[in-house]
Amino acid sequence: MRGFSRAATRSVPLAVGVVLLGAGVASAQPSAADVVAQRTEAGISALQGIKKSLTPAERKQDSRLVIEKRLRADHALAALLPEYRTGLPVANSGAVSVDITGAAGTAVAQAVRAAGGTVRYASPDGAVRADLPLAAVDKIAARGDVAAVAPAAQAMTWREQDPRRELVARAVTQVSEGDKAHGADTARAQYGVTGSGIKVCVLSDGVNSLSKSQAAGELPAVDVLAGQAGSGDEGTAMLEIVHDLAPGATLGFATAFTSEASFAANIRALRTTGHCTVIVDDVAYFDESPFQDTQVAQAVNDVTAAGALYFSSAGNSGNLTDGTSGYYEGDFRASATTLPGISGTPHDFDPGSAVQTSDPLSAGSLGKPVTLFWSDPWGRSGNDYDLFILNASGSVVASSDNPQTGSQNPYEIASVPTTGSGYRVAVVKYSGADRFLALNVIRGRFVGSGSLKAFSTAGVTSGHSAAAAAFSVAAAPAATAFGRPLETGDPANPAGPYPGRFTAASKWERFTSDGQRHLFFNPDGTELTPGNVSSTGGATRAKPDITAADGVATSVAGFQPFYGTSAAAPHAAAIAALLLSGKPTATPAEIRSALVASAIDLGAPGYDPVTGAGVIMAGPALAALGVPQS
Repeated sequence: MRGFSRAATRSVPLAVGVVLLGAGVASAQPSAADVVAQRTEAGISALQGIKKSLTPAERKQDSRLVIEKRLRADHALAALLPEYRTGLPVANSGAVSVDITGAAGTAVAQAVRAAGGTVRYASPDGAVRADLPLAAVDKIAARGDVAAVAPAAQAMTWREQDPRRELVARAVTQVSEGDKAHGADTARAQYGVTGSGIKVCVLSDGVNSLSKSQAAGELPAVDVLAGQAGSGDEGTAMLEIVHDLAPGATLGFATAFTSEASFAANIRALRTTGHCTVIVDDVAYFDESPFQDTQVAQAVNDVTAAGALYFSSAGNSGNLTDGTSGYYEGDFRASATTLPGISGTPHDFDPGSAVQTSDPLSAGSLGKPVTLFWSDPWGRSGNDYDLFILNASGSVVASSDNPQTGSQNPYEIASVPTTGSGYRVAVVKYSGADRFLALNVIRGRFVGSGSLKAFSTAGVTSGHSAAAAAFSVAAAPAATAFGRPLETGDPANPAGPYPGRFTAASKWERFTSDGQRHLFFNPDGTELTPGNVSSTGGATRAKPDITAADGVATSVAGFQPFYGTSAAAPHAAAIAALLLSGKPTATPAEIRSALVASAIDLGAPGYDPVTGAGVIMAGPALAALGVPQS
């Protein structure tokens, strides 16, 4: 047996979260494994005590909000959890950024302001993002028109940084190497295409240096949605890539970072009011379900149904082929042993004869978010699973244990501490039926330690990038592969350099996320295979779809060079613009067929779960579409 479980026959009394043998009890000295297990038992028991004592208002709050408030007010509870941190970024003013869902956004926004909060965004469907005093969370959650209050859902882009190459790259040309690698330079000359007549729109963090790039001649005019310029410069770098390959295309932009609801709204707005033909993003929100199209994916579905082409970064969370996966999925497997002092059953990660109730994390996972999803419909979960992060001594250092009683999301999130070592992740089924699990250490990794084995799988690509009609884009180096080790002790990427054009010998980036994507629900939450939401049910989407270039030059500071699937997606979008300018009447299905059929295989022949159909090439795709040479 490995992990935190121990046999009930070896139970030892506990006091204040540490091992203390009862006075006068004749007992053998507990083993080191028992001491670790007892610390874990004490921590989980204390957290479950909070869960069992929730007020009606607290039942509508994320567990991290509740625990943060309780720990600040209850010194005895804090003593039971001395190494525990919620990870919530509470400002010096006492405010915390939250997402509030309900039916009356305007009224809730007014209540937030009256409670001393600041409204950042209010959507027509009632969602509100606000900075709210922690002390006012109970009051807002108690309102009848509020369904849930949670820490603001966080987003990230899929850029990778290699500071060792930054200074070198500033001396080279500012035209993306992807222009040559994808053959876009020769395709423009041979086919007379530039992207003219096509509008390509980007969603990312922001366009802070837009005017600087324009003044330098790197970008033309860009149509930015009103009030949606955002903050940051990844959007500027993506726009430069699109313009390098499709210089005749009209460009547009909107931020994806205001909130998840705003991201979805901006996707639709770029199509309906921005009249964008091709849309590309490089953003992921941590709470996008892997098993169902939720709000951002549904927005992608809407615009693709209306005729737009949508490209999205597959992600930089690694893949099983290269041993860089920080992802695990599989059916819940009840552990044969458990902790007698806690409610529920731990998940056994080991499919063999041994029992292992936790999955060890790598040193490079420090500070990374860990998410847990299970196969219940979004907003209608009645099976309760909890997530715990443990340290080497068995103490619970972070957790997420929201109640799921039929109207909540099948989702938990916690963060690995930023310092220390020997951390492990454990999953406990608090109540309900067995479900299929997805556990993701975002941009981290599971690595064996001592007697603990690491368990990881393929399939990390998820969320709106895996929407059925979207193009999920993996990354391969246009010039020199990403060189920084992904983990301490890792070798540098042995792939590349590849001067010139992609060939069948080219290699993908080791960080690029793999598929396939297993889904269980339609967007409305109905089951794809009624009665079966286990590994034998549901459906599979072949994601990612295609591969494009990264590691390329831009003029934007900090993106010299620009690595990651964040750089790959705009290359793919630009090539699609070239195809559409060559054949404006082409349907989305015809564009997809031309890109896929002419792609260069990087892995096994045909589709593979790391690179999809392979690297797309501008010239062969134009030929496959039937565009005549000029």
